[in-house]
Amino acid sequence: MAALATEPRSAPSIRRTLWLYLGALSALGAILLFFGARDYGKRAADRSYDHLLVASALSIVDSVALVDGQWQVDLPYASLDLLSMAPEDRVFYRVSDEHDRTITGYADLPPPRPGAGTPYLFNARYSGESVRFVVVTRRVSSASAQGEVRVQVGQTRRAREALAQGMVTRALGVIVVLSLLSLAMVGFGVHRALRPLLRIERDLSRREPSDLNPLQAAAPQEMEQVVKALNRFMGRLSSSNETLRAFMAEAAHQMRTPLAAMRAQAQLALDDDDPADMRRSLVAIERNATHMTRLLNQLLSDASVIHRANVQRFAAVDLAELVHHALHEALPQSMPKPRLQLAVTAEPAWVRGDALLLREAVKNLIDNACKYGGDGPLQLALTVEPRECVVTVADHGPGIAAADAERVFERFARGEGAAAGGAGLGLAIVKRVVDNHGGRIDLSNRIGGGLIATLRFPRLHA
Repeated sequence: MAALATEPRSAPSIRRTLWLYLGALSALGAILLFFGARDYGKRAADRSYDHLLVASALSIVDSVALVDGQWQVDLPYASLDLLSMAPEDRVFYRVSDEHDRTITGYADLPPPRPGAGTPYLFNARYSGESVRFVVVTRRVSSASAQGEVRVQVGQTRRAREALAQGMVTRALGVIVVLSLLSLAMVGFGVHRALRPLLRIERDLSRREPSDLNPLQAAAPQEMEQVVKALNRFMGRLSSSNETLRAFMAEAAHQMRTPLAAMRAQAQLALDDDDPADMRRSLVAIERNATHMTRLLNQLLSDASVIHRANVQRFAAVDLAELVHHALHEALPQSMPKPRLQLAVTAEPAWVRGDALLLREAVKNLIDNACKYGGDGPLQLALTVEPRECVVTVADHGPGIAAADAERVFERFARGEGAAAGGAGLGLAIVKRVVDNHGGRIDLSNRIGGGLIATLRFPRLHA
């Protein structure tokens, strides 16, 4: 039971793939821009408010004095007013000495990290909120004493976060607009990139089945090799179709004559009452049937050679073994058999090719030599040269006229004076096989009568 043909798996859509990857790239870019804008907004808001926070702390520390061993603070409330310009925020401060004793302000403010420099900025939780603190330390001297004073000022982060959020919101709007523009450009680019494929598709879909002319539509560089491969494929298909049409026309023409002769002889046999005349008609029918059988076999052999020559499934072939097989298949099995002189080299004779085609070529030469070779012995030789393997088939027939030396390689062409019964395909088949294997064929007349056919194939070294 023949295996059911399976539908080819459909490949992913190029348009969908481009949209997927370019869209994912645009989304990734938008996400990175968003996080970058958020980080920038946060740092920009911190820088803006940190300047005010440090300025306030420095203003307070400038107001601290050491008088008669006692700390005095003339707190400049204007410095705190700068921070209170954000009405939603609260401000905290503390002034302490070098022993961390509170001089004024909130005594329970979170302590800074030990050993931190000055001014030192940090975040901490206080009074249930996230607060940004700055610590400024200064050494104060007087006529009678000296000491170190520390000023810590804090501000809740509401205004900072509101400023950062506003910057992120504006940046997000820009990101959305840029993303939409990039998606529009992606869509336009995908459409432009696929338009040549649509032109090729329309060109192919509008063609007649018999139109195998090359595609003329301009293709992008990435598709150029595909279009060239498609054109080469259509060229091979067109050549195969032309060969098939010519083969069918020639086969019909060649078979029409023996069929008409067989029909005429059969009609005569039916009308004849004389057994002798009837026998002559039957002999003629048998002769035409034999000729048509030979013609049909050579037509099938020619079709097989054409097909296998196009496929070119070559491998290493031992010509010595192939010559023996061809000789066994080509020589008639019934008596009388022709006399044979065989000379095969003992050296390796390897070539690269199709064993069936090469055997068919040698068989056709042997068959021609047996048919037209006269009464002398058939001579078959295989020799090896440094670069070539040489097969020689020689007979003692009439040879070939100089005018027919090239014409006999044409299909259905026969030399002048050729014996009846041939189809004119044998040497054409040999020529096609030799050309397909990169070899050469030479026909020459031998002294004393006869034809020498020489096949030369490139030698395959081990």
